Parts: sequence; structure tokens; C-alpha cells
Amino acid sequence: MKHSIFQLMAISFIFIALNSCSSMEDIAVQYPYISNLVNTDCLSHRDIDNTENRSENNNGTFEMIFEGQIAKCKFTSLEYPCDYGQVNVKITYNEGIMTIIEYPSYDGADCRCEIDASFTIENIPQNDFILKIYHGDTEGNYDNATPKYVGNVEVCNTKISVRY
Repeated sequence: MKHSIFQLMAISFIFIALNSCSSMEDIAVQYPYISNLVNTDCLSHRDIDNTENRSENNNGTFEMIFEGQIAKCKFTSLEYPCDYGQVNVKITYNEGIMTIIEYPSYDGADCRCEIDASFTIENIPQNDFILKIYHGDTEGNYDNATPKYVGNVEVCNTKISVRY
């Protein structure tokens, strides 16, 4: 009798565990995520004083081209330290707000360079959303009060391009 109870409990536990994993995978797949991230080498550079911050007069752009449930994205003329290592991009989506954070791996050089970065966002929401873009530190931390871009995105448009 004890053996039957333990078997029943084990089967129930396995069933619950398998269903929980499946549910977690379903939740993860529903949210947008980044793929195919690549960046250029320095396209141009300039020396700076270590106390200078990222230029407020950056001539860069951010572009999204929608193709079904994916968006091909590109940053042009990101101003990064010459020792940036690579461009990193994080994305979150919550309650109709998509947040993109771009940031370098390193930031110790006394010069800046312009680089481009492109990536794909998979599982784009099918409803309109608010897009917020931030520049983060080398850990991806950013000041929520100072986005570099905020705007509404209408999914029915096939492309957006904004100064960044």
C-alpha cells in the first residue's frame, strides 16, 4: 500500500513538473528577444577629456523595419569608448512598453569612436506599443528618468527611423 502511494505521488510530481516547464517555456517565448547582434569596428574616433559624457549632439539614428513578428533594427553612429569591446543590447517588454538598452562592454579609454550595430527582435508584439531607448553603463544599468528616445510605435507601419 505504501509503495502505491509513493508511486502515485511520484507520478503526480513528475506530471506537475513537466507542465510547469512547458508553461514557463510558453511564457518565455511570448516576449520579444534579441538575436543576430553584430557591430562594426570603430568607424571614426576622437580624443576626449575623461570627464566628458556621451555627446548630447550625437548624429546617430535608430531604425526598425517590421517583417511580421520580427523587427530588423540598426543603430548608426553610436558614440562609444574606443575600448568598447562589443555593443550589448537588452530588451524588456511590459504592459505595452518595449525598452531597449544599448551599452558597451568596456569604458576606460580616453577616446570615443562611432560604431554601428544591428540586431533582430523576435516576437514583436502585434499591438501598438511605446518604445523607450536608453544608453547604459558597462553593466547595462541606466537612468530610467533620461531615455534617449521615447515614442509610440504603430505596428501597422513597416518602418520607423528616429534620431538617437
